[in-house]
Amino acid sequence: MTFFGMNPTVVRSLVPETSLAYGLRDIVIRPGTIEDVDLIMAMHERLSDASLHKRYHRPWRPSRDNMAWVCKLHGENGRLLVAELPGSNPQIVGMAYYVAADAQTAEAAFLVEDRFQGQGLGKQLVQALVRQAVAQGICFFDAYVLTSNRSMLHLLQRTGKLVYQKLDMGTYEMRVRLAA
Repeated sequence: MTFFGMNPTVVRSLVPETSLAYGLRDIVIRPGTIEDVDLIMAMHERLSDASLHKRYHRPWRPSRDNMAWVCKLHGENGRLLVAELPGSNPQIVGMAYYVAADAQTAEAAFLVEDRFQGQGLGKQLVQALVRQAVAQGICFFDAYVLTSNRSMLHLLQRTGKLVYQKLDMGTYEMRVRLAA
């Protein structure tokens, strides 16, 4: 039986909702759904051009169709996790996802809203995404990271064993063997 064909209770135990305290608010890391598209689009509107450039290698905001596609990653094609500030007006403040390239390899991407960068949220998202990937049988994350994005380089190097790295025009192409 595949990971995504498991009993939902078992799936939640592999990637339980995680709460992180940030002052008076809690951030919940949970699987993303198609209902999150508007909240993810709103997060992109709050991002600085610098954060957009680090993630997309240019100051670009994805379309609603792009984000709807990402929000449908919940099967053998990949997985999306979001970091949410719950409440009467919930906000998505971070996201992490991977797209499966084959049975053992996936391309990973991460994004944290500016006001929450440097506080450990990216690390929590990466760890939760790795647990999901390993449970699905993914052994490697591929990523394309700007040389100037030192925090993401550091996070990926701590995710597992770096098995491949190539520098091309200011971008590292990386492959990391995930630590189980």
